[in-house]
Amino acid sequence: MLRATTDGSMLLNPSQAGLRADDDAARLNALRAYQLSPDDSDNALYEDLVSIARSIGASEAAYISIVEDERQWFKASLGLDLKETPRSIAFCDHAIRSSEVMVVLDATADPRFADNPLVTGPPHIRFYAGAPVINADGFALGTICLSDSRAREGFDGAPLLAALARQVAALLELRKQLIHQQLAADLAADQRDRLWDSSLDMMLITTTDGLLVAGNPAWEKAFGPVPADGQGHIRDYFAHPDEAEVVHLASGQTDVQLEREMRGHDGQAIYASWSLAREGELIFGIARDITRARAAEAQLAQVQRMESIGQLTGGIAHDFNNLLTIITGNLDIAQKRIASGQVERAEAAIANARDGASRAANLTQRLLAYARRQSLTPTLIRPTELIRDLQPLAAQALDDRHELAVECPDSLWPITVDASQLENALLNLVVNARDAMEQPGTITIHGANALRSEEDMHDGHDAPPGRYVRFCVHDTGSGIPADIAAHIFEPFFTTKEIGKGTGLGLSQVQGFVAQSGGFVTLKTAPGEGTTLSLWLPVTADAFDDLPGEGSAGLAEPACRPDCTILLAEDNAALRAHVSDVLQEAGFNVVEAEDGQAALNTMRSAEKRPDLLLSDITMPRLDGKALAAEVHRSWPDIPIVLMTGYAGGALESCPHNVLITKPFAPDDLVALVRRTIATSQPG
Repeated sequence: MLRATTDGSMLLNPSQAGLRADDDAARLNALRAYQLSPDDSDNALYEDLVSIARSIGASEAAYISIVEDERQWFKASLGLDLKETPRSIAFCDHAIRSSEVMVVLDATADPRFADNPLVTGPPHIRFYAGAPVINADGFALGTICLSDSRAREGFDGAPLLAALARQVAALLELRKQLIHQQLAADLAADQRDRLWDSSLDMMLITTTDGLLVAGNPAWEKAFGPVPADGQGHIRDYFAHPDEAEVVHLASGQTDVQLEREMRGHDGQAIYASWSLAREGELIFGIARDITRARAAEAQLAQVQRMESIGQLTGGIAHDFNNLLTIITGNLDIAQKRIASGQVERAEAAIANARDGASRAANLTQRLLAYARRQSLTPTLIRPTELIRDLQPLAAQALDDRHELAVECPDSLWPITVDASQLENALLNLVVNARDAMEQPGTITIHGANALRSEEDMHDGHDAPPGRYVRFCVHDTGSGIPADIAAHIFEPFFTTKEIGKGTGLGLSQVQGFVAQSGGFVTLKTAPGEGTTLSLWLPVTADAFDDLPGEGSAGLAEPACRPDCTILLAEDNAALRAHVSDVLQEAGFNVVEAEDGQAALNTMRSAEKRPDLLLSDITMPRLDGKALAAEVHRSWPDIPIVLMTGYAGGALESCPHNVLITKPFAPDDLVALVRRTIATSQPG
C-alpha cells in the first residue's frame, strides 16, 4: 500500500510481520543468527534479485544492504563501487526504521540527506528507494535498494521492490534453517562419534554378506581390531559356526533382536544380545555383553532352588533322623543277637538296617533330583524286563480300591538310562495316580515304541526327532483341571494335605527325564482320567550293543582275573570298606589317601593298574583333576569316579563312569568288571 509523507517521500508496507524497530540490540542479535558476510558462497542468489530490482526501477544502481551496529555492507550490488559505508550516513539505516518502502525522489531536497556525503560526493545519490527486509520475528535486517544520480518526478515500482524484499527475507530464513540443520548434523555426528568411541556396548558394521567393515573400541576390546584386509567375517567370532548364518534383513529393517554365544580374542565365551538394522548394503549392529547377566541368572536360579530346599530342612532332618535311628538301632540289635548266638534273628535286623539305608539314599536322591544335581549311572536295559520287574512293587503301592494293569510288549526297543531312577519315576507316577483317584479305578503302566518326526518339533518340547520308548501311567480318575495342570511340574506344588506331600515328586521325574535326554507329556481332561508319559530316547548304537536273543538278558562281559585297582579315597573308613569289597571279589587293590598320592603311585608303579577308582571330592587333587591327568598320560586306563553329590564324567575320557554313593557292594563290583572288560582290546 502506497501513502505520501510530509517530506514528499512515499512508503509501502512490504510485510505482514509487525516491525520491531524499538530494540536495535535485539535486531543485531537476530542478525547474527544468519552468519552473513560479504564472501558468502550464496551471494549469487541475491545478485539475481538485485538484477531484477535494477530492471524494475530502471536505475543506475541496485543493492542489498545489511545494516550492522557501526556499518552497512552490501551482500550483492550492481552499479555501485562501494563495498560498505558507515551506518551513520546510510540511507538504509532510515529505511529499516519503518515497515514501509522508503522512496526519496530528490535527496538534495530532503533535510535528512541534503548534506549526506553520499549525496554531496560519490556516488552522488539523488534518487533512492529502499524496501526493508523484515524477518519472521519482525526485525529489519537490511534493505533491497535502488539509487540514481538524477532526481525523479515519481516512482511506481515500490510494490515490486517490496515483493523482492520479501524474497530476500525468505532466502535469509532458508539460510538460517540450513545453518541450524548443519549445526544439528554436526552435533549429531559429534555425538555419534562420542557414542561410538565411549560406548560400553559393542558396535559393528558389516556388509549384508557378513564381512566386517568397522568396529568400535568396545568391539575391539572384546574381539580385537577389525582385519584391515577386509576379509574378516562375522562367523569367525561365533562359538558355533553353524549358528553364524548371515541375518538377511530387508533394507530399512530395524529392531531385529537375537542372542549369540561368541568367542573373544582371549578365547573366553561372550554371550551377546544383538540389535540389528540394515541401511542399503550395510548392517549396523549394537551388542550388549550379557555374559555376567546369564551367569547371575543361573546362580540366582540355583540359589532359589537351594532356598526352597532350605524350607524343607526341618522335615527332611526329621525323616532322616528317623531313618538313622532305624539303621543304628537294628545294627545294635544285630550285634547283640550275634553275640548271643541268635544269627538268624540277626539277619532280620541287618535286613531292616539295609532297608532304612536304602530309603535314606532315596531321600537324598529326591533332593538332588529337584536341584538337578543328581548323578546318573545310565546302562543299557530292556524296558520290557524293567516294567515286569516293577509290577510287584507297583501292585504293593495300591490299596483294595485300585487295580493295576501292565501292558508291555516284548518288542520295546532297548534304551540307555539309569534303571533305578526310571523305576523310581514310574513308581512315583503310580503313587500320584493312586492318591488322585478318590473312586475305585484302574491304573495302567504301558510301554510303547514311538517315532518323533520333524513335524513333531513344533509341540513345544526341545527334543530331537528319532526313536523313543514311551512309558505311560494312566488312571481312570476324574482328570486334572486346567488351572492345576499348568502347575503340576512346579517344585513344591501339591494338592495334598499338609504333611502328606512335598510337591517334589513330579519335579524330580521331570528333572530325571530331562537329564536323560527325554521329555514328559501330560494328557488330561476333567472326567477323562490322566496320562503322564515319559519319552526316553533310543541311542543309535543300542541295537548293536544289545546281546543276541540267545544271551541271558543283558549279560555283562567278563574281565580277565587278577586285575589291579588303584583306589583313591580320602575317607579312611570308606577306603577300607571299598578295598575289602574289591578284594573279596578277587581284585588286587592299591590304596591312595587322595588324588595326589594316587598320581604319584601311577608315576612310580612298574605295572600300571587296570582301572582307577576315585572319589571326586578330595584334598590336594580332586577326582576330576586326577582323572584328567591320568587320561592325558595313560589314555587306555579306564576310570570310575565315585560321588555322593554331583558332577559328570570328563568328556575327554571315553572310559569315565560315575557311581553314586551310597552303592551296594555287588553294584560296585559289577560296574568295575564291566568297565574293565569293555575297555580291554578285542
